[in-house]
Amino acid sequence: MQDLTVGICWLTLPGAGLVELVELAARYDFPTVSLGPVLVQQRLEAGDTPAQLRKRLKDAGVRVAYVDAIVSGLPGLEPPTPPSDPKSCFEAAEILEAPMVNVAHYRGKPVALEELAEGLGALCRDAAARGLMLGLEPIAGTGFHDLATTDRIARACGESNCGLLFDPTHWSRAGSTVADIEALEPGRIVGFQLCDITPSRKPTDPNDIFYRDLPGEGELPLWDVTRAVLANNPSLTIELEVLSAELKDMMPEAGAARCRAAMDAWLTKRTDV
Repeated sequence: MQDLTVGICWLTLPGAGLVELVELAARYDFPTVSLGPVLVQQRLEAGDTPAQLRKRLKDAGVRVAYVDAIVSGLPGLEPPTPPSDPKSCFEAAEILEAPMVNVAHYRGKPVALEELAEGLGALCRDAAARGLMLGLEPIAGTGFHDLATTDRIARACGESNCGLLFDPTHWSRAGSTVADIEALEPGRIVGFQLCDITPSRKPTDPNDIFYRDLPGEGELPLWDVTRAVLANNPSLTIELEVLSAELKDMMPEAGAARCRAAMDAWLTKRTDV
Protein backbone atom coordinates (compact mmCIF):
# COMPACT_ATOMS: atom_id res chain seq x y z
CA MET A 1 0.00 0.00 0.00
CA GLN A 2 1.14 3.52 -0.76
CA ASP A 3 2.65 5.77 1.89
CA LEU A 4 -0.29 7.36 3.61
CA THR A 5 -0.68 11.12 3.77
CA VAL A 6 -3.72 12.11 5.79
CA GLY A 7 -5.51 15.45 6.01
CA ILE A 8 -8.12 16.57 8.50
CA CYS A 9 -11.86 17.32 8.40
CA TRP A 10 -13.39 20.40 9.98
CA LEU A 11 -15.67 18.45 12.32
CA THR A 12 -12.67 16.74 13.89
CA LEU A 13 -11.79 20.12 15.41
CA PRO A 14 -15.30 21.62 15.69
CA GLY A 15 -14.13 24.62 17.71
CA ALA A 16 -11.84 25.90 14.96
CA GLY A 17 -12.86 28.49 12.41
CA LEU A 18 -11.57 28.42 8.85
CA VAL A 19 -8.39 30.41 9.48
CA GLU A 20 -7.44 28.48 12.61
CA LEU A 21 -8.19 25.11 11.00
CA VAL A 22 -5.99 25.88 8.00
CA GLU A 23 -3.17 27.11 10.26
CA LEU A 24 -3.40 24.01 12.46
CA ALA A 25 -3.50 21.71 9.44
CA ALA A 26 -0.25 23.24 8.19
CA ARG A 27 1.39 23.18 11.62
CA TYR A 28 0.56 19.54 12.31
CA ASP A 29 1.26 18.18 8.84
CA PHE A 30 -2.26 17.67 7.53
CA PRO A 31 -1.94 18.82 3.90
CA THR A 32 -5.63 18.62 3.02
CA VAL A 33 -8.80 19.68 4.80
CA SER A 34 -12.54 19.43 4.39
CA LEU A 35 -14.45 22.59 5.18
CA GLY A 36 -18.09 23.29 5.93
CA PRO A 37 -19.77 26.06 3.93
CA VAL A 38 -20.65 27.79 7.19
CA LEU A 39 -16.94 28.42 7.82
CA VAL A 40 -16.64 30.13 4.44
CA GLN A 41 -19.76 32.18 5.10
CA GLN A 42 -18.36 33.34 8.44
CA ARG A 43 -15.12 34.57 6.86
CA LEU A 44 -16.95 36.40 4.09
CA GLU A 45 -19.18 38.09 6.66
CA ALA A 46 -16.02 39.04 8.59
CA GLY A 47 -14.78 40.88 5.51
CA ASP A 48 -12.47 38.39 3.78
CA THR A 49 -12.71 38.22 0.01
CA PRO A 50 -12.65 34.94 -1.95
CA ALA A 51 -9.16 35.85 -3.19
CA GLN A 52 -7.96 36.36 0.39
CA LEU A 53 -9.32 32.96 1.43
CA ARG A 54 -7.53 31.27 -1.45
CA LYS A 55 -4.32 33.10 -0.51
CA ARG A 56 -4.59 31.84 3.08
CA LEU A 57 -4.73 28.28 1.77
CA LYS A 58 -1.86 28.80 -0.67
CA ASP A 59 0.35 30.45 1.92
CA ALA A 60 -0.29 27.57 4.34
CA GLY A 61 0.33 24.90 1.68
CA VAL A 62 -3.06 23.36 2.41
CA ARG A 63 -5.65 22.19 -0.15
CA VAL A 64 -9.39 21.76 0.32
CA ALA A 65 -10.29 18.18 -0.63
CA TYR A 66 -14.03 18.76 -0.53
CA VAL A 67 -16.80 20.89 0.95
CA ASP A 68 -18.89 19.11 3.58
CA ALA A 69 -21.84 18.80 2.96
CA ILE A 70 -25.12 19.04 1.08
CA VAL A 71 -27.72 17.59 3.47
CA SER A 72 -30.90 19.21 2.15
CA GLY A 73 -32.80 19.55 -1.09
CA LEU A 74 -32.87 15.94 -2.30
CA PRO A 75 -35.99 13.74 -2.23
CA GLY A 76 -36.52 12.55 1.33
CA LEU A 77 -34.60 15.49 2.79
CA GLU A 78 -35.67 18.92 3.99
CA PRO A 79 -36.07 21.65 1.36
CA PRO A 80 -32.85 23.49 0.49
CA THR A 81 -31.62 25.11 3.70
CA PRO A 82 -28.53 27.35 3.79
CA PRO A 83 -25.72 26.63 4.34
CA SER A 84 -26.41 22.92 3.70
CA ASP A 85 -28.16 23.59 0.39
CA PRO A 86 -26.51 22.84 -2.97
CA LYS A 87 -26.03 26.50 -3.93
CA SER A 88 -24.16 27.42 -0.74
CA CYS A 89 -21.96 24.33 -0.94
CA PHE A 90 -21.18 24.80 -4.63
CA GLU A 91 -20.29 28.45 -4.11
CA ALA A 92 -18.00 27.54 -1.19
CA ALA A 93 -16.28 24.92 -3.35
CA GLU A 94 -15.71 27.43 -6.13
CA ILE A 95 -14.30 30.00 -3.71
CA LEU A 96 -11.92 27.47 -2.16
CA GLU A 97 -11.10 25.75 -5.47
CA ALA A 98 -12.23 22.44 -4.01
CA PRO A 99 -12.83 19.70 -6.60
CA MET A 100 -15.70 17.97 -4.81
CA VAL A 101 -18.73 18.45 -2.59
CA ASN A 102 -19.94 15.81 -0.17
CA VAL A 103 -23.62 14.80 -0.36
CA ALA A 104 -25.26 12.98 2.55
CA HIS A 105 -28.86 11.78 2.85
CA TYR A 106 -28.46 12.57 6.55
CA ARG A 107 -31.62 11.79 8.54
CA GLY A 108 -33.39 11.30 5.24
CA LYS A 109 -36.76 9.59 4.92
CA PRO A 110 -37.15 6.43 2.79
CA VAL A 111 -37.41 7.26 -0.92
CA ALA A 112 -37.80 5.08 -3.99
CA LEU A 113 -34.47 4.56 -5.75
CA GLU A 114 -35.80 5.99 -9.01
CA GLU A 115 -36.97 9.21 -7.33
CA LEU A 116 -33.71 9.66 -5.48
CA ALA A 117 -31.69 8.97 -8.63
CA GLU A 118 -33.70 11.56 -10.56
CA GLY A 119 -33.06 14.22 -7.92
CA LEU A 120 -29.41 13.28 -7.75
CA GLY A 121 -29.09 13.52 -11.53
CA ALA A 122 -30.26 17.14 -11.48
CA LEU A 123 -27.82 17.88 -8.67
CA CYS A 124 -24.97 16.25 -10.59
CA ARG A 125 -25.71 18.36 -13.66
CA ASP A 126 -25.62 21.53 -11.57
CA ALA A 127 -22.30 20.42 -10.09
CA ALA A 128 -20.86 19.50 -13.51
CA ALA A 129 -21.66 22.98 -14.82
CA ARG A 130 -19.27 24.25 -12.13
CA GLY A 131 -16.64 21.57 -12.78
CA LEU A 132 -17.38 19.74 -9.52
CA MET A 133 -17.57 16.11 -8.46
CA LEU A 134 -20.08 14.86 -5.91
CA GLY A 135 -19.08 12.36 -3.22
CA LEU A 136 -22.13 10.47 -1.95
CA GLU A 137 -21.73 9.40 1.67
CA PRO A 138 -23.50 6.14 2.57
CA ILE A 139 -25.14 6.42 6.01
CA ALA A 140 -27.04 3.48 7.49
CA GLY A 141 -30.79 3.99 7.76
CA THR A 142 -30.96 6.70 5.09
CA GLY A 143 -31.62 6.67 1.35
CA PHE A 144 -27.88 6.12 0.93
CA HIS A 145 -27.96 3.11 3.26
CA ASP A 146 -24.75 1.33 2.32
CA LEU A 147 -22.07 1.14 -0.36
CA ALA A 148 -24.00 -1.08 -2.74
CA THR A 149 -27.25 0.91 -2.46
CA THR A 150 -25.49 4.24 -2.88
CA ASP A 151 -23.55 2.96 -5.87
CA ARG A 152 -26.78 1.80 -7.52
CA ILE A 153 -28.31 5.25 -7.01
CA ALA A 154 -25.20 6.95 -8.38
CA ARG A 155 -25.27 4.76 -11.49
CA ALA A 156 -29.02 5.14 -11.94
CA CYS A 157 -28.76 8.93 -12.00
CA GLY A 158 -26.94 8.63 -15.33
CA GLU A 159 -24.24 11.20 -14.59
CA SER A 160 -20.51 10.54 -14.45
CA ASN A 161 -19.45 13.15 -11.88
CA CYS A 162 -20.50 11.31 -8.73
CA GLY A 163 -18.98 8.51 -6.72
CA LEU A 164 -18.85 7.28 -3.14
CA LEU A 165 -17.35 9.02 -0.13
CA PHE A 166 -16.30 6.26 2.25
CA ASP A 167 -16.55 6.54 6.04
CA PRO A 168 -15.67 3.50 8.23
CA THR A 169 -18.25 4.53 10.83
CA HIS A 170 -21.18 4.24 8.44
CA TRP A 171 -19.66 1.19 6.74
CA SER A 172 -19.60 -0.58 10.11
CA ARG A 173 -23.05 0.57 11.22
CA ALA A 174 -24.56 -0.71 7.96
CA GLY A 175 -23.18 -4.18 8.72
CA SER A 176 -20.87 -4.07 5.70
CA THR A 177 -17.70 -6.08 5.20
CA VAL A 178 -14.35 -5.61 3.49
CA ALA A 179 -15.73 -7.82 0.71
CA ASP A 180 -18.39 -5.16 0.05
CA ILE A 181 -15.62 -2.65 -0.60
CA GLU A 182 -13.77 -5.10 -2.82
CA ALA A 183 -16.96 -5.77 -4.82
CA LEU A 184 -17.11 -2.17 -6.07
CA GLU A 185 -15.92 -1.38 -9.57
CA PRO A 186 -12.46 0.24 -9.47
CA GLY A 187 -12.57 3.98 -9.02
CA ARG A 188 -16.05 4.17 -7.51
CA ILE A 189 -14.74 5.57 -4.20
CA VAL A 190 -13.85 9.25 -4.63
CA GLY A 191 -13.32 10.29 -1.00
CA PHE A 192 -12.16 8.69 2.25
CA GLN A 193 -13.02 9.97 5.73
CA LEU A 194 -10.72 8.10 8.12
CA CYS A 195 -11.77 7.18 11.65
CA ASP A 196 -12.20 4.24 14.00
CA ILE A 197 -15.10 3.29 16.24
CA THR A 198 -15.79 0.91 19.12
CA PRO A 199 -19.03 -0.92 18.25
CA SER A 200 -19.08 -2.70 21.63
CA ARG A 201 -19.31 0.67 23.41
CA LYS A 202 -22.95 1.66 23.24
CA PRO A 203 -23.63 5.41 23.25
CA THR A 204 -25.57 6.71 26.24
CA ASP A 205 -27.46 9.07 23.92
CA PRO A 206 -28.59 7.50 20.59
CA ASN A 207 -28.62 10.98 19.00
CA ASP A 208 -25.04 11.76 19.97
CA ILE A 209 -22.74 11.91 16.93
CA PHE A 210 -19.50 12.41 18.91
CA TYR A 211 -18.66 8.77 19.54
CA ARG A 212 -15.83 8.00 17.12
CA ASP A 213 -12.25 7.03 17.88
CA LEU A 214 -8.94 8.03 16.42
CA PRO A 215 -7.37 5.39 14.12
CA GLY A 216 -6.01 2.44 16.04
CA GLU A 217 -7.99 3.30 19.18
CA GLY A 218 -11.22 1.55 18.23
CA GLU A 219 -12.22 -1.96 17.22
CA LEU A 220 -12.46 -1.83 13.43
CA PRO A 221 -10.11 -3.83 11.14
CA LEU A 222 -8.95 -0.45 9.95
CA TRP A 223 -5.86 -1.51 8.01
CA ASP A 224 -7.88 -4.09 6.07
CA VAL A 225 -10.48 -1.41 5.33
CA THR A 226 -7.85 1.14 4.33
CA ARG A 227 -6.13 -1.30 1.98
CA ALA A 228 -9.43 -2.17 0.30
CA VAL A 229 -10.45 1.48 -0.14
CA LEU A 230 -7.09 2.47 -1.61
CA ALA A 231 -7.08 -0.58 -3.87
CA ASN A 232 -10.35 0.73 -5.29
CA ASN A 233 -8.82 4.16 -5.91
CA PRO A 234 -5.09 4.62 -5.23
CA SER A 235 -5.27 8.35 -6.05
CA LEU A 236 -7.54 9.20 -3.12
CA THR A 237 -6.71 11.82 -0.57
CA ILE A 238 -7.59 10.76 2.98
CA GLU A 239 -9.04 13.11 5.57
CA LEU A 240 -9.29 12.35 9.28
CA GLU A 241 -12.91 12.74 10.44
CA VAL A 242 -13.12 11.85 14.11
CA LEU A 243 -16.20 13.22 15.82
CA SER A 244 -15.31 12.37 19.41
CA ALA A 245 -16.31 13.76 22.79
CA GLU A 246 -12.63 13.97 23.72
CA LEU A 247 -11.67 16.17 20.77
CA LYS A 248 -14.86 18.21 21.02
CA ASP A 249 -13.95 19.22 24.57
CA MET A 250 -10.37 20.20 23.65
CA MET A 251 -9.12 23.53 22.46
CA PRO A 252 -8.40 23.22 18.70
CA GLU A 253 -4.61 23.40 19.13
CA ALA A 254 -4.62 20.58 21.68
CA GLY A 255 -7.00 18.57 19.51
CA ALA A 256 -4.75 18.92 16.47
CA ALA A 257 -1.74 17.78 18.51
CA ARG A 258 -3.72 14.80 19.81
CA CYS A 259 -4.70 13.87 16.26
CA ARG A 260 -1.13 14.12 15.02
CA ALA A 261 0.20 11.91 17.84
CA ALA A 262 -2.52 9.30 17.27
CA MET A 263 -1.90 9.26 13.53
CA ASP A 264 1.84 8.86 14.00
CA ALA A 265 1.27 5.96 16.40
CA TRP A 266 -1.17 4.25 14.03
CA LEU A 267 1.07 4.69 11.00
CA THR A 268 4.02 3.28 12.95
CA LYS A 269 2.00 0.14 13.71
CA ARG A 270 0.82 -0.34 10.11
CA THR A 271 0.39 -4.02 9.32
CA ASP A 272 0.98 -4.06 5.58
CA VAL A 273 4.79 -3.85 5.66
